Amino acid sequence: MGEESAGGAVGVGDAVLLAPLTEDTFLHNLQLRYKHDIIYTYAGGAVISVNPCRRLALYSAELARAYVARAPYQLPPHVYAVAATAYRCVRDRRQPQCIVVTGESGSGKTEAARVCLQCAVVAGGGGASAAAGAGVGLTAAGTLLEAFGHAATLRNHNASRFGKLLDVELDFRGDPAGGHVTHYLLEKSRVTGVAEGERNFHVFYQLLAGADPHLLKRLKLQRNAGSYRILRSGSPVWSDAPHTHVAPTTDGDEQHFAFTTAAMRTVGLEGTSGGVLRMLAFILKLGNVEFVPAPHIDGSLAARASNYYEVSEACALVGVDEEALLGVLGAAPPRSRTPPVGSPPLLEEPHHDEGVCGPANGEGAAWAAAARDRLLATLYSRLFVWLVGAVNDHIQPRDLARRPTLAILDMYGLECLERNALEQLVINYAAERVQHIVTGVARREQELYEREGLPWQRIPFADDRQEPLADLLDNGPDSVVGTLRECSARGLPDSAFVQRLGRRRDPRLLPLPPHLFQIQHFGGPITYSASGIVDKNRDGVCARAAAVLRAAREPLLRLLFPDGPSPRRPAALACRQRALLAALSQRLAGGPPPRLVRCLRADAALRPRHFDAHLIRHQIRTQSIMEMVQIRRAGWCEAMCARELVARYIVLKARSARSTSGSPVRVARRLVRALPLPAAEFAYGRTKVFIRSPRTLWELEALRWARVVRLVTVVQRAWRRHRERAHARRQHQAQKTIARAWRRHKAECTQEVSEEHNESCVVKVCTQSITCGNMSQKQQRAHAAAASRRTAWAATTIQYHYVQWLRRRYLTTLWSRLPAHHMSPLCAAWPLCPAPRLLGSLDTLLQRIHHRWRCHKYRLSFDQTARNRMREKVTASILFKDRKQNYPRSVAHPFVGDYVRLRASAAWRRACAVAAPHRPHPDHYVVFADVVGKVTRSNGRVRPALAVVSTSALLLLEARTLRVKRRVPAPDVYRLSLSPFADDVLVVHVRACPGPEMEPDADTGVQWSGGAGGTAGCLFAASGEAGARTGDLVLQTCHVLELATKLFLVVQNAVGAPPHVNIAAEFEANFGQQIVTISFVATGGAVAGSSGSSARLVRRGSRMDVLV
Repeated sequence: MGEESAGGAVGVGDAVLLAPLTEDTFLHNLQLRYKHDIIYTYAGGAVISVNPCRRLALYSAELARAYVARAPYQLPPHVYAVAATAYRCVRDRRQPQCIVVTGESGSGKTEAARVCLQCAVVAGGGGASAAAGAGVGLTAAGTLLEAFGHAATLRNHNASRFGKLLDVELDFRGDPAGGHVTHYLLEKSRVTGVAEGERNFHVFYQLLAGADPHLLKRLKLQRNAGSYRILRSGSPVWSDAPHTHVAPTTDGDEQHFAFTTAAMRTVGLEGTSGGVLRMLAFILKLGNVEFVPAPHIDGSLAARASNYYEVSEACALVGVDEEALLGVLGAAPPRSRTPPVGSPPLLEEPHHDEGVCGPANGEGAAWAAAARDRLLATLYSRLFVWLVGAVNDHIQPRDLARRPTLAILDMYGLECLERNALEQLVINYAAERVQHIVTGVARREQELYEREGLPWQRIPFADDRQEPLADLLDNGPDSVVGTLRECSARGLPDSAFVQRLGRRRDPRLLPLPPHLFQIQHFGGPITYSASGIVDKNRDGVCARAAAVLRAAREPLLRLLFPDGPSPRRPAALACRQRALLAALSQRLAGGPPPRLVRCLRADAALRPRHFDAHLIRHQIRTQSIMEMVQIRRAGWCEAMCARELVARYIVLKARSARSTSGSPVRVARRLVRALPLPAAEFAYGRTKVFIRSPRTLWELEALRWARVVRLVTVVQRAWRRHRERAHARRQHQAQKTIARAWRRHKAECTQEVSEEHNESCVVKVCTQSITCGNMSQKQQRAHAAAASRRTAWAATTIQYHYVQWLRRRYLTTLWSRLPAHHMSPLCAAWPLCPAPRLLGSLDTLLQRIHHRWRCHKYRLSFDQTARNRMREKVTASILFKDRKQNYPRSVAHPFVGDYVRLRASAAWRRACAVAAPHRPHPDHYVVFADVVGKVTRSNGRVRPALAVVSTSALLLLEARTLRVKRRVPAPDVYRLSLSPFADDVLVVHVRACPGPEMEPDADTGVQWSGGAGGTAGCLFAASGEAGARTGDLVLQTCHVLELATKLFLVVQNAVGAPPHVNIAAEFEANFGQQIVTISFVATGGAVAGSSGSSARLVRRGSRMDVLV
């Protein structure tokens, strides 16, 4: 096998074409393609994906649409190909499909499932708005569940800690109509136990990193994640070598929090998002509660909370009685002298006695800490289940119509820790069941070939002669799950569970008394600890603890703990997982074969461009990938029932040649032979027809689609002919009615005007009189009424058709009558309406719609700079429109910002580099820079200065030397004051900081207005002028509205709240040691001595007059 084929492709795109097909050639082909960043390889109808451990530009909406529109194998291997094939089967053949994504932890299963969902949404949601809304809801649901159900582990930075089956319902057009999420066991023990180098669930870190200061203050949280016990790592748990440990990343939590909150709004959780965040804060705060031993009088030990303030703050968030909560946890409140006796905090099933939550000897600090951890894990697990239910309520279709579904299964991978408990047993049990489903597809396929009488040499699997391990785990009362259920129901100890495992007598199940047992999984042997496994399997909650949380003021917390105990014993954790997996197995076994995406982990440490051949070979063997490739190479890609094939493709034959006599297989054979397809691509069994290549199936569907299009065209042509004929008949009848009415009207007019027919008129009148004389008065009235009705109907018909013609001509000619510059939003020209009485309202509506459309097109042409300028202009309009006289003159002038080109100044860049050599300086980005007049507060004189507004502060510099004269941090600006006149004066009100914070910096001489916050922003050294420049700033500039607007936005972005904008003719300002009243006086003309300025300032004691 060469390095590159003749066409320039690297390796072989489809593994079934390898010659020879061995494990070594297969592995070499994967490695060769991986080195060239080609991570996908076909294996027949399946796709093998090797995790690149870095981002590659392989995904886009246009590429997904291309895979949906093109035939299989016409484009390079991609996971889009599997998703597109499944999507076309659902859309065209109305068959439910399932995409199963398998692989170890860290192999990229979550990303592959997300890409499959993206392909389905893009392929079907590009049309109607309803479909687009359903697609957005499905995507938002994935984002939300990823935040609450994923965590960073040593093997995977975004490991899914729960299994997920997403069903996407497609309507007859192929557009997403809704969906449903089925979740499998969440690893809730991670909430209180995080291994070294790992992280808890993503949402905790996103909340602390992305929440604004006001939200953190309301939730009583701190920004530092290390302040919370459940977010601090513990001891290492992975059994791999130390060099395989991967430190999880913390980048992007702030941005991901915005995505998570947006997803909550999308799925309709706007009203409850605050409750969800309070629940997370409650878990974080309660996790910090520490317990210390508190001795009884009789010498026994109890527990007491050492940091009661954490309990108080946590309970205040959700409205829980703190003393009652500490009581059920086994810790005495600080005001009680002795801890509560006989109230240890073990969590049990709700059918137990209300007053006893555990054994009487469970007192102590360790017992209270264990109860706290179990309560936190249960609380988070119920919150996650509630979120899944809320997501399902939002994304489910609005009607109850039955539609075919496209399912995407993302299940756990097999994992092995140093200490494997019940959670790892259930996770690996699910991985075993999925592996059994995948290999079962290949086994059933071989059985089908043999049953249909096809020539077939069976390809053996490694465990063909043994009972499936999945059945060993869950089939029968003596299985692992059955034994665990029996021990949980009878309340037997953990050692009894280990002893009872030996009844199965299977070499793959090895009990290791008293508290260990080993299972030989498909990926290797794994040893489990049975300590506490029976108690964990019960998965109950103490009735007293539930009652305390049920009495909370938080509605969401009350919803998680509903009223009343259940009359039935709650299902054990392993039994619930067994029921879900049994339903999944039954569904996949009874439907079409699933589409497979086999994910492989290239490197144990997730290092990019590292290909561990030994690790890949181990995954190929344990996942039976080579057997799957060999079956696909020798077998067929599709098996269709002969009756279904004839019923679907009989339209390809002419009506005269359609014959259904004989067996269905013979009819299907005659049908296929008449098609322009190779005969070698088909094989015929006893009841089914087998198709060799997916491309042949595509061509067969393309032939049927072309035939259906022709038939639909014939039907449309016949319908249009019928419609036009009926319309012509109605028009002919209307024409005759109009002609009769017109002739009658013309005859009446002729009788009245013409004088040369007077005699005939007299005769006609006499004749009519004689005729009328023979008619009764009632008949005459009926005759006149009928004539009047016919005339009115004719007039109405004529008017209706005239109005329709007028509207049609108006609409068809409107575009050509628009002015040449009609695309400009400033264009007010509009063609005259030809008939204002009939078309006036329509003309007004179209003019308004056209204006909104061209404004939309104008906004779409903006780049980021133009959008920022438009935002500034809109902000200026909100602030100064109808409030400032010179605002109309500023509308047509764009905001330039840097009028002195300070950003391009080498001195400015050099000064910023000197001030912050290793990081971007906070004043580096310039928003506004111009030479302004700084008003001297003592006498009102104006001195030039360079005003610079950065993203963090307002600076006044010397224009030549760029020496900082004053720096005002953005958080210190709380008000901007202007007059309603057409002047150019702006007053910037700065918060006063008494004491030493008002002193200039001892080293630089620069005077700060905000205390400690200013020293960090020092640009470069200045000297002198210390102590006198405190208080508010009075500036005079010809760009006063632009300066005020930009400063307004900078303060809003820095603080989170906008400063107050005061527009009045008189207001007060702080001039350091004195409060001065600034009054604006309109003089009605140019002010003498103003030197071209629009205003002159005069200081008189405690007043400063501005003559405008």
